Amino acid sequence: MRIALVSPYPDITNYGLRTLSSVLKQAGHEVIFICMPDFAGDGEFVHVRMSEERYPPEVMDQFLELIKDVDLLGVTLMTHYFDTARQLTKAARATHGIPSLWGGFHPSVRPDECARWAEYIAIGDSEDLILQLAEKLDAGDADLSSIKGLTWRKGDEVIRNAPGSLEQHLDQYPFPDFGLDGHHILFEGEITPVTKDLLRRYLHNGTVSRMFGKIGYQTMTGRGCPHACTYCGNSFYRDLYKRQRYVRYRSVENVITELEDVKRDYPFINFIWFSDDSFFGRPLPDMIDFATQYKRRVGDPFYLLGSPGTITEEKYEVLVDAGLHCIQMGIEHGSTRIQKLMKRSTMGNDKILRSAEIITKYAHRTAPPQYDIIYDLPYETVEDKLDTLRLVAELPKPFRLQAFSVIFYPGTSLHTLALRDGLINDEKEEIYDKMYFEKNDTYTNVLLYLAKSGRMPSPLLKFLIDRRVVDFAMSDYSRPFASLAKVGVGKLRAALRNPALERARALGTFEARMTGMTGADAGAVAPKMADAAK
Repeated sequence: MRIALVSPYPDITNYGLRTLSSVLKQAGHEVIFICMPDFAGDGEFVHVRMSEERYPPEVMDQFLELIKDVDLLGVTLMTHYFDTARQLTKAARATHGIPSLWGGFHPSVRPDECARWAEYIAIGDSEDLILQLAEKLDAGDADLSSIKGLTWRKGDEVIRNAPGSLEQHLDQYPFPDFGLDGHHILFEGEITPVTKDLLRRYLHNGTVSRMFGKIGYQTMTGRGCPHACTYCGNSFYRDLYKRQRYVRYRSVENVITELEDVKRDYPFINFIWFSDDSFFGRPLPDMIDFATQYKRRVGDPFYLLGSPGTITEEKYEVLVDAGLHCIQMGIEHGSTRIQKLMKRSTMGNDKILRSAEIITKYAHRTAPPQYDIIYDLPYETVEDKLDTLRLVAELPKPFRLQAFSVIFYPGTSLHTLALRDGLINDEKEEIYDKMYFEKNDTYTNVLLYLAKSGRMPSPLLKFLIDRRVVDFAMSDYSRPFASLAKVGVGKLRAALRNPALERARALGTFEARMTGMTGADAGAVAPKMADAAK
């Protein structure tokens, strides 16, 4: 089979799709791997609105020419990329008659919706599924009922096969495909073969890498999460794979060998990003072994995720010694009531603060931690919002907050709850096309954003969330002051919104990401000016 795999994500690392590419190549199939970054789907440009036609005609013509001889088109997508996948799939079928396989979180939770556009839908882990499907199609076998986890169309009928089983021995899968053979990327309006230089530029401008000015490589040492937070897709997957061991890990040797291989092929990589949901779930002896091997055989600074309560000082210390550069931890909310709604009661404020204390103890050897916050939940009261700000005021410094406006993603428990309570009226506008930075204009949100850098003095924040100050700030008496402030900010934005600045800002957020510009050029300076204007 000749199979084209397409990723629309701006961050081209895409561990899952690259692993599928390796699985197919290992079995003798030919793979065309295409990265087509769709920045609108990732919220890269606040001023760019969503459109059902994500790629211009000239890009689509190149895409169709590249895939004209393939037997199957595979597209990975999350909810914000639904229109992206639909545009590619419709064009491939209409022009060349190519059938499509969609996979990823959104197709897993909305297979019937996706089956209106794609012939095949992969639900959950798909290494075995895609290999079996390729073999069936290659043999001309129309009976696909034995492929676990597949939803497919048979005429006008949509057939859902039984869910698959989770592979427990992850070492059996090949490493993600980071080769250059057969790889293409959308660069400056042209779909071009990937070179080492292009790969370096894109890795330098990846989601996490550009925070630290590094050239990063993303991988996973395990799969699954021990938690089932209501806003997260893991709640869906845990239900899908009931009575199966959901959290699984690769062996330390397997992970280190992968990193050695990729650094040998691309010596410019100087940063590793581990995107495991449960990195700290490993037993302490296993963590010590990992840290020892990593420090000796890899040695680059690295970034990882952690959750309150799973972080212990013993594990954290060995990771810092091995080169931990920064940790991202989900705080999410400070209200006990909302934590219960989110199914995070076991990760309450006491565990959040204890984990933060451990992290801060080693802050002189790392970058400031990133703490995630979710806000704008319709279920919040003012008191709930103040509880989050009270928690922020107690966090030991230094830190940075990453604030995310809640989105009721399909498949999550929170989406089910919001539907029940009549909180979703237009899914296209409120979910598919909504971005996490679209915040409500409230007093508590202003304080949250002022506190994001971690530099706001805690006594000042505590004063501003004193109930008497809050009551005044949210009363009719304060409206004239709020209106004046809003007008002032608007004038500042207008003053700074001139063609030269807009061009420089675009250069910093788009073209600079494409060309790998760094240093004191306009692209590095203008975004900071524009952000300050916000």
